[in-house]
Amino acid sequence: MPGCLHSPSRPANKAILRPILALQPPYTARRGSLTGVSIDKQVHFVAGTGSLKLSVTWSRNLKGSAQLVRDGDAAQKDDIFHSLVVCAEDCNWDPVIFDMLIKAYVKADQCWEVYVDMERIGIHPNVYTFNILTNVLCKDGDVEKVNAFLDKMEEEGFDPDIVTYNTLISSYCRKGRLGDAFYLYKIMFRRGVMPDLVSYTALMHGLCKQGNVREAHQLFHRMVHRGYYPDIVSYNTLISGYCNEGKLPECKSLLYEMIKNGVYPDDFTCRVVIEGYGKEGKLLSAMNFIVELQKFQVSISRHIYDYLIVALCQENRPFAAKSLLERSSQDSYLPDLDIYNKLIESLCQSNNVTEAQILKAEMVCKNIKPNLITYKALINCLCLINRTVEGESLLKEMVESGLPPDSEICRSLIKGYCKERDVAKAESLLRFFATEFQVFDSESYNELIKIFCEDGDMIKLLELQDRMMKVGFSPNSLTFKYAVHGLWKTTRRER
Repeated sequence: MPGCLHSPSRPANKAILRPILALQPPYTARRGSLTGVSIDKQVHFVAGTGSLKLSVTWSRNLKGSAQLVRDGDAAQKDDIFHSLVVCAEDCNWDPVIFDMLIKAYVKADQCWEVYVDMERIGIHPNVYTFNILTNVLCKDGDVEKVNAFLDKMEEEGFDPDIVTYNTLISSYCRKGRLGDAFYLYKIMFRRGVMPDLVSYTALMHGLCKQGNVREAHQLFHRMVHRGYYPDIVSYNTLISGYCNEGKLPECKSLLYEMIKNGVYPDDFTCRVVIEGYGKEGKLLSAMNFIVELQKFQVSISRHIYDYLIVALCQENRPFAAKSLLERSSQDSYLPDLDIYNKLIESLCQSNNVTEAQILKAEMVCKNIKPNLITYKALINCLCLINRTVEGESLLKEMVESGLPPDSEICRSLIKGYCKERDVAKAESLLRFFATEFQVFDSESYNELIKIFCEDGDMIKLLELQDRMMKVGFSPNSLTFKYAVHGLWKTTRRER
């Protein structure tokens, strides 16, 4: 653990820290009195490699100090801290200042450095100091250090308070050490520290994580019996636990209970229950549940609508998803491009391209520009149901809007025209993709070759081959396979 920070190689500039010293309550210097510095004016000082500017008022002086440490870069933080330690030797420091430093340095794992220097220069930590460091130790997960530190805390004359116990209980519950958590819970009663809402909720969370939701619910009732009113976190803890076990009736019962008690569900509550229905494959029940929530004036977030629409599309229920989309406008829900694309893709997969085109038009009216995914889904569907000409019209539209097509769109259109036996159009389009967009799709090319081979017209096949090679297409093994098959058919026909 680092010790004294004052070293000859790095002398501290005491002059630059005088304004910072004025941020604490009025003090008396050990070697004589120092005049106070006006807090209402801007304080400027230079520390290390950078220049910092702090505007503070007396009501915000402590917050300003911590913000200064948090916002500065690494070099600035280091210089501020070194200078504060040296200047503390001249002045009577309030430990609150060092508490703030410890809190500000927690993220950089330097809080122990501050604590060691507090002891070195004779500043006694308070219970807040110990609670900050207890929290750090709990995050590290070193139980022996935690126990040793609690002993140190008691040696200093501080008994663990409700914050200390809650920090420890929460840490134990997160790590799945429920035995230790409940041991502390019992110790609290013996020492006259009554568990509060945070204590009970942490224990309930630990029980739910281990699948003991019934036991967590019993603890919930015990908490209510002792006069604590459950808040949204307490209810959400139980509801989430029941959802994880697929016990949706219990979830709904708790949800109605919380509304009755004046605690309204938040986004987490609604999302957990809706996703619970989704895991059980009960999406229609989830939609009905939304209607029930709206009767209680509970607002449904866009994330929940997004989840349900996507889930319905994945279950191939595009019309149910579309119906939900239409109803969701009551909550001012505006789907984004991704949600529209999911709906359009789902409609196209069931060949409902007309409905998909209506959705696309709706997108455009709402200033949501279709992208490659939108056009790809629509063009592919149109080509599959022998409406390739309409697919090509969409191709022209997307090109005019600045979207270049890809090989999948090329493949859909070429296959569509080949299926409709419009080989001239297929060849023209294949050439267009190659020359305009450098799309050389061998699968599309072979689809065209296959048509000529099936007809057994080898002369036309060879002529096509020459034309395509000039554009940049090269035959592959599948091309030769089709050509051999075409020659075999021609020879057989001549015989």
